Amino acid sequence: MVEATLDRLKEGFPAISKSIGQYLAEGGAFCLEANGHQSGVALEIEGDYPETIELFWSNVVDPQVARAWNDSQEATEYGATAIAIILLSKLTPYTIIERSFKGTGFDYWLGTGEYDENLLPFQQRKAKLEVSGIWKESETNTIDARVSLKRRQIGLDAEDGLPAIIIVVEFGTPKAKMVDQ
Repeated sequence: MVEATLDRLKEGFPAISKSIGQYLAEGGAFCLEANGHQSGVALEIEGDYPETIELFWSNVVDPQVARAWNDSQEATEYGATAIAIILLSKLTPYTIIERSFKGTGFDYWLGTGEYDENLLPFQQRKAKLEVSGIWKESETNTIDARVSLKRRQIGLDAEDGLPAIIIVVEFGTPKAKMVDQ
């Protein structure tokens, strides 16, 4: 079992400031705790990166935090992003280097190191990341159905020939599926 912590987000990544990292870490902790999980929960990863991650966090999810994250749809989006970034850092050579624009079919550009201001963006973009989250899986809203949807979505922009990783996080179990596109 691999250990990981949402607290790593608070240190920042090339495309995640420390402040945004704190926000994402809090969202991830909220989603997990609101679904009955505590720090140290085993997160099963399915797909192309099978692994069990023992996931930790130090954020306190008190009533104020719960009120702040009361919109479960928004919480799920940011909580899934938090976990996806941590999974990427633990299970792949990639890191988040740049936020993508709306309408591109994916969320982030991935690179293999720190962002280098002296290089052009296309010289550093090695892959793409699409993230999705599910508060709690149901008969009609499954992790596999969401992966299929995201495969079609990201496939629309496949002309650049770059690989893509799709990560769908489900908080009820919790589990995630990571697949290469």
